[in-house]
Amino acid sequence: MQYFNPGLTARLTLVVISGLMAYPAIKLDSFLTPDRYPPIFSWWLILHGVLFGALVMAPFVSTSRHQALRRVTLILSSVLSYYIAITFASLDNFAILTEPAQYVLAGLTGAILVATATRFITPLKIRTAFWILVVSAGLVGGAVFSATADVCFWDKCTTWWHVLPYSAGWIIWQVLVFLAMYMGSKRDSDERV
Repeated sequence: MQYFNPGLTARLTLVVISGLMAYPAIKLDSFLTPDRYPPIFSWWLILHGVLFGALVMAPFVSTSRHQALRRVTLILSSVLSYYIAITFASLDNFAILTEPAQYVLAGLTGAILVATATRFITPLKIRTAFWILVVSAGLVGGAVFSATADVCFWDKCTTWWHVLPYSAGWIIWQVLVFLAMYMGSKRDSDERV
């Protein structure tokens, strides 16, 4: 059975699409639950997790054995990872941190969680540098996200020109985490060399 295994360019395109969906996800959440502030059970969070799991994590599944179950598990773990990362960084224990530091903590936590899920569910063969790349991607992505998050505040994004600036933090974090996992993994072509 052939599985969905796009090349690097196609996968980067999927990552960017996933990040661009940040804006429509916010709008959906505002429409469905206008009085609820993300991220505590929000459609925004669920949609982000599903998109990241389906478009970024699931293509790492390269085995035909239980691939559908593995992909669904990755999607569910992505939703859970988003929830844990955002909730963890906003706990009262971290209230002493500045807002940018909380974004960096969320970026780091999210990167470690999605990489761990991808590593063990796919299962992904990794290089020695895998975790160093993932931690670096989480830190840098979180820092970039903290700089782009204030373009507009959740449901206050009312015009189409907010889409790219607001989504830039999501795109950059997702691209960095994807590249860390991709470059830190061993592919069949590596093993033949």
